[in-house]
Parts: sequence; C-alpha cells; structure tokens
Amino acid sequence: MANQSQAEQFDQLYGRLWRVLPKADTDDLSQHERQLLHHVPAEKGIPLGVLARHLGMPKSSASEQVKSLERRGFLTRHRDPEDERQLSIVLTDAGVARVRQDSVLDLVRLAAALKKVSAEDRRALLTGLERLAAAADG
Repeated sequence: MANQSQAEQFDQLYGRLWRVLPKADTDDLSQHERQLLHHVPAEKGIPLGVLARHLGMPKSSASEQVKSLERRGFLTRHRDPEDERQLSIVLTDAGVARVRQDSVLDLVRLAAALKKVSAEDRRALLTGLERLAAAADG
C-alpha cells in the first residue's frame, strides 16, 4: 500500500471490510435487497437509473428488485415532481423503519472486530470516519 494514494488505500480497506462483514440474508430480505433499501434516501426519492448506477447493477436488475420490494411494502414509485418523465423510488414508512432498525453489516462481527482494537484507536477511527462523512456531505 506504500505507493497508493490515501483514497486508494481507503477504497481497498473499505472493500475488505465490506467483504468480511456483510449481513447474511434474512427470511424477508436478501443482502442485495437490503443494500438497495439503504441506498434510497429517506428524505426524498431517487431515480431508478441513479440507484442502479450507484449499486453497480443493470437497470433491469434494479427494476426487478424495486418491484419486489414495492410488492412487499418497502418502496413505492412516484413521478418525480421536478421531471414528470422520471420515476422516483421512495421509501415507504415501513421501508424507513426497516432501514433504521437494520444494517447492511453484521454488527455482531463488527463489534467483535472493534473489541480487538484499542479504545484509543476505536475513538480515533470513529472520529475520523465522522469527519470524513461530514467532508463528503459538504
């Protein structure tokens, strides 16, 4: 990693964590469905094409997942008020509740991994991630 940029190092480490800590499928949601739900903003909708690109999947696959999640009450599709030609994917109240109570990561395994890191390093890690998220948002 010595010759990589910090962005490349972060990307590799993020990928490693994503691969070792995913939450397993549950009776009502697959890992892919859970990821899709977590990528729909709670405060407003998102166009299907943007969602598909963000998840790195074909629009047709994202559309099938959206239809399945809509049938089960997690999502709904509305015309985008800013562009009537676009459909916007929106979380329902049940979808918002599920995203709030759920995680795409296996929190038990994550907690076990964090326990192996010193308290000082955990604080620094969480502070750093909080600052990075704020910088990315702004």
